[in-house]
Amino acid sequence: MQLPILFLSAGYFIYIGRAIDTVVHEHHAIQIAVSFDDEIEVLSSGSVIKSKAIIINSDEPHECRTRTNTFLLINIDPECKIGINLRETYLSDQKVVTLPEAAVGELLDDLKPLLGSDTTPDRIFDTILQFLRGLSDTDVKEVLDDRVAKVLKVLKEPGYESLKIEDLSALVHLSPSRLIHLFTTQVGIPIRKYVLWARLLAALQCIIDGCNITDAALEAGFSDTPHFNRTFKRMFGQAPSLLLKNDQIIQVYVR
Repeated sequence: MQLPILFLSAGYFIYIGRAIDTVVHEHHAIQIAVSFDDEIEVLSSGSVIKSKAIIINSDEPHECRTRTNTFLLINIDPECKIGINLRETYLSDQKVVTLPEAAVGELLDDLKPLLGSDTTPDRIFDTILQFLRGLSDTDVKEVLDDRVAKVLKVLKEPGYESLKIEDLSALVHLSPSRLIHLFTTQVGIPIRKYVLWARLLAALQCIIDGCNITDAALEAGFSDTPHFNRTFKRMFGQAPSLLLKNDQIIQVYVR
């Protein structure tokens, strides 16, 4: 599969490829950077950490130096189940930490053959997600509760932007608090955050399909373009125009 690749999914923003070194920035997502080649450098709080795999806490100012390395960059919502577990395991008292070599080595052994073949994007994404589940010791719910499945279906339909938690809970005959708990347990991310991600992904899909940012933001339920830009930049530390600049070279998959 040709690089670079960008995967967008509720709770995750995953990039594989090369990049220009970043200036100091911060974002709400927890970030994992894994080099396929030489060590990368992360500058944070006046110190420099060199490693092939690094995890960075949310809202931590930092600068990444990847140089010409091919690398995997994973941004994870800190409120999703995997994000919470990663923070508790690796980031309870530190801002930037190197990851276990064994787990990273196993990931690269699994990932490299996939990138050099005609495999499907889904298989690459699932391999990365399995790595995150193992790294965070996060259980997977294989079978969705019918009520959660119904809510997810509704949230993928046009017009979901105007729905409130009370509307969704009434639809499946649950109290709002029960729906919030059940949804988070089964899907791995709070329902309000999932709705925000759904809007982000809808807007990004519009951009990928050729819409300008203003039309994409409004179509996805954001109040205006600045609202969409602020939300995107808070999560990823970059403006959404980054996609427009690279849309001819980055293969983008929305899950």
